[in-house]
Amino acid sequence: MKPPHDAAIENLELLETLRDFSPVVIGTPPLGIAIDNSDIDIACSEKVTGRFSAFARQAFHGFESLSIRSMICQNSPSTLVSFQACGWDFELFCQTGNTERQWGVRHFRIEQRLLALRPDLRSSVVTLKEQGLKTEPAFATLLRLSGDPYEALLALEKETDQALETLLSERLPEQR
Repeated sequence: MKPPHDAAIENLELLETLRDFSPVVIGTPPLGIAIDNSDIDIACSEKVTGRFSAFARQAFHGFESLSIRSMICQNSPSTLVSFQACGWDFELFCQTGNTERQWGVRHFRIEQRLLALRPDLRSSVVTLKEQGLKTEPAFATLLRLSGDPYEALLALEKETDQALETLLSERLPEQR
Protein backbone atom coordinates (compact mmCIF):
# COMPACT_ATOMS: atom_id res chain seq x y z
CA MET A 1 0.00 0.00 0.00
CA LYS A 2 1.38 3.37 -0.96
CA PRO A 3 1.65 6.17 1.59
CA PRO A 4 -0.46 9.34 1.38
CA HIS A 5 0.87 11.77 -1.22
CA ASP A 6 2.13 14.28 1.33
CA ALA A 7 4.02 11.56 3.23
CA ALA A 8 5.66 10.38 -0.01
CA ILE A 9 6.74 13.94 -0.84
CA GLU A 10 8.09 14.41 2.68
CA ASN A 11 9.86 11.01 2.75
CA LEU A 12 11.66 11.89 -0.48
CA GLU A 13 12.35 15.46 0.74
CA LEU A 14 11.18 16.67 -2.68
CA LEU A 15 10.19 20.19 -1.70
CA GLU A 16 13.56 20.72 -0.07
CA THR A 17 15.37 19.19 -3.06
CA LEU A 18 13.39 21.41 -5.46
CA ARG A 19 13.49 24.58 -3.31
CA ASP A 20 15.53 26.55 -5.88
CA PHE A 21 12.77 25.93 -8.46
CA SER A 22 9.79 27.34 -6.48
CA PRO A 23 7.90 24.01 -6.28
CA VAL A 24 4.12 23.90 -5.90
CA VAL A 25 2.36 20.58 -5.29
CA ILE A 26 -0.68 20.41 -7.55
CA GLY A 27 -2.94 17.73 -9.02
CA THR A 28 -5.58 15.39 -7.77
CA PRO A 29 -4.18 14.01 -4.48
CA PRO A 30 -4.10 17.37 -2.65
CA LEU A 31 -7.56 18.17 -4.04
CA GLY A 32 -8.95 14.94 -2.59
CA ILE A 33 -10.02 13.68 -6.03
CA ALA A 34 -7.29 11.12 -6.71
CA ILE A 35 -8.17 7.81 -8.31
CA ASP A 36 -6.09 4.60 -8.38
CA ASN A 37 -3.84 5.71 -11.24
CA SER A 38 -3.38 9.32 -10.08
CA ASP A 39 0.14 10.66 -9.89
CA ILE A 40 1.78 13.36 -7.80
CA ASP A 41 2.38 16.56 -9.76
CA ILE A 42 4.79 19.28 -8.75
CA ALA A 43 5.10 22.49 -10.78
CA CYS A 44 8.47 24.22 -10.79
CA SER A 45 10.08 27.21 -12.44
CA GLU A 46 13.56 28.04 -13.63
CA LYS A 47 15.19 31.27 -14.65
CA VAL A 48 17.48 29.69 -17.25
CA THR A 49 16.07 27.15 -19.71
CA GLY A 50 17.79 23.79 -19.40
CA ARG A 51 18.98 24.24 -15.83
CA PHE A 52 16.14 22.10 -14.45
CA SER A 53 16.90 19.21 -16.83
CA ALA A 54 20.52 19.09 -15.73
CA PHE A 55 19.53 19.36 -12.08
CA ALA A 56 16.88 16.62 -12.38
CA ARG A 57 19.26 14.26 -14.16
CA GLN A 58 21.65 14.50 -11.22
CA ALA A 59 19.11 14.67 -8.38
CA PHE A 60 16.80 11.86 -9.54
CA HIS A 61 19.18 9.52 -11.42
CA GLY A 62 18.53 6.68 -8.97
CA PHE A 63 14.75 6.71 -9.24
CA GLU A 64 12.83 4.04 -11.11
CA SER A 65 11.60 4.84 -14.63
CA LEU A 66 13.27 8.26 -14.74
CA SER A 67 12.33 10.19 -17.87
CA ILE A 68 13.31 13.76 -18.73
CA ARG A 69 11.65 15.37 -21.74
CA SER A 70 11.88 18.85 -23.17
CA MET A 71 8.86 20.32 -24.97
CA ILE A 72 7.00 23.53 -25.72
CA CYS A 73 3.82 24.14 -23.69
CA GLN A 74 1.78 27.34 -24.00
CA ASN A 75 4.60 28.71 -26.21
CA SER A 76 7.15 28.28 -23.42
CA PRO A 77 10.12 25.90 -23.22
CA SER A 78 9.18 23.25 -20.68
CA THR A 79 10.67 20.20 -19.02
CA LEU A 80 8.74 17.17 -17.78
CA VAL A 81 10.53 14.86 -15.36
CA SER A 82 8.78 11.65 -14.40
CA PHE A 83 9.81 8.81 -12.10
CA GLN A 84 8.40 6.30 -9.66
CA ALA A 85 9.02 6.21 -5.91
CA CYS A 86 7.15 5.24 -2.74
CA GLY A 87 4.50 3.47 -4.82
CA TRP A 88 3.64 6.69 -6.69
CA ASP A 89 4.27 8.05 -10.16
CA PHE A 90 5.70 11.57 -9.93
CA GLU A 91 5.63 14.29 -12.58
CA LEU A 92 7.69 17.43 -12.16
CA PHE A 93 6.80 20.11 -14.69
CA CYS A 94 9.08 23.11 -15.10
CA GLN A 95 8.86 26.31 -17.17
CA THR A 96 10.59 29.65 -17.04
CA GLY A 97 8.69 32.39 -15.26
CA ASN A 98 6.69 32.42 -12.07
CA THR A 99 5.35 29.01 -10.99
CA GLU A 100 2.05 30.58 -9.93
CA ARG A 101 1.39 31.71 -13.53
CA GLN A 102 1.67 28.21 -15.02
CA TRP A 103 -1.56 26.74 -16.32
CA GLY A 104 -1.34 23.68 -14.05
CA VAL A 105 -1.05 25.80 -10.92
CA ARG A 106 -3.78 28.16 -12.08
CA HIS A 107 -6.12 25.22 -12.82
CA PHE A 108 -5.30 23.77 -9.42
CA ARG A 109 -6.15 27.05 -7.65
CA ILE A 110 -9.54 27.42 -9.35
CA GLU A 111 -10.36 23.74 -8.70
CA GLN A 112 -9.46 24.29 -5.02
CA ARG A 113 -11.85 27.22 -4.86
CA LEU A 114 -14.66 25.32 -6.58
CA LEU A 115 -14.26 22.35 -4.23
CA ALA A 116 -14.15 24.64 -1.18
CA LEU A 117 -17.42 26.23 -2.30
CA ARG A 118 -19.08 22.90 -3.17
CA PRO A 119 -17.38 19.97 -1.41
CA ASP A 120 -20.04 17.62 -2.82
CA LEU A 121 -18.54 18.28 -6.27
CA ARG A 122 -15.65 15.97 -5.30
CA SER A 123 -17.56 12.70 -5.79
CA SER A 124 -18.87 13.76 -9.21
CA VAL A 125 -15.38 14.71 -10.40
CA VAL A 126 -13.99 11.39 -9.16
CA THR A 127 -16.75 9.49 -10.98
CA LEU A 128 -15.92 11.23 -14.27
CA LYS A 129 -12.21 10.65 -13.73
CA GLU A 130 -12.86 6.94 -13.15
CA GLN A 131 -14.70 6.95 -16.49
CA GLY A 132 -11.54 8.22 -18.18
CA LEU A 133 -11.81 12.01 -18.17
CA LYS A 134 -8.85 14.14 -17.15
CA THR A 135 -9.40 16.55 -14.25
CA GLU A 136 -10.03 19.79 -16.15
CA PRO A 137 -12.45 18.19 -18.65
CA ALA A 138 -14.28 16.60 -15.70
CA PHE A 139 -14.78 19.99 -14.02
CA ALA A 140 -15.75 21.59 -17.35
CA THR A 141 -18.27 18.82 -18.05
CA LEU A 142 -19.91 19.14 -14.63
CA LEU A 143 -20.05 22.93 -14.88
CA ARG A 144 -21.22 22.78 -18.52
CA LEU A 145 -18.41 25.07 -19.64
CA SER A 146 -18.17 25.42 -23.41
CA GLY A 147 -15.06 25.37 -25.55
CA ASP A 148 -11.64 24.10 -24.56
CA PRO A 149 -11.97 22.85 -20.96
CA TYR A 150 -8.50 24.09 -19.97
CA GLU A 151 -9.16 27.62 -21.21
CA ALA A 152 -12.74 27.59 -19.88
CA LEU A 153 -11.49 26.86 -16.36
CA LEU A 154 -8.91 29.62 -16.60
CA ALA A 155 -11.70 32.04 -17.49
CA LEU A 156 -13.15 31.40 -14.01
CA GLU A 157 -10.05 32.34 -12.03
CA LYS A 158 -10.83 36.07 -11.81
CA GLU A 159 -14.42 35.47 -10.74
CA THR A 160 -15.35 36.29 -7.16
CA ASP A 161 -16.41 33.49 -4.85
CA GLN A 162 -19.94 34.89 -5.01
CA ALA A 163 -19.93 34.63 -8.82
CA LEU A 164 -18.58 31.09 -8.60
CA GLU A 165 -21.28 30.18 -6.07
CA THR A 166 -23.90 31.51 -8.48
CA LEU A 167 -22.43 29.47 -11.34
CA LEU A 168 -22.33 26.35 -9.18
CA SER A 169 -25.90 26.76 -7.98
CA GLU A 170 -27.16 27.37 -11.54
CA ARG A 171 -25.31 24.47 -13.13
CA LEU A 172 -25.23 21.80 -10.42
CA PRO A 173 -28.19 20.30 -8.67
CA GLU A 174 -27.94 20.28 -4.90
CA GLN A 175 -26.57 17.00 -3.56
CA ARG A 176 -29.08 15.24 -1.40
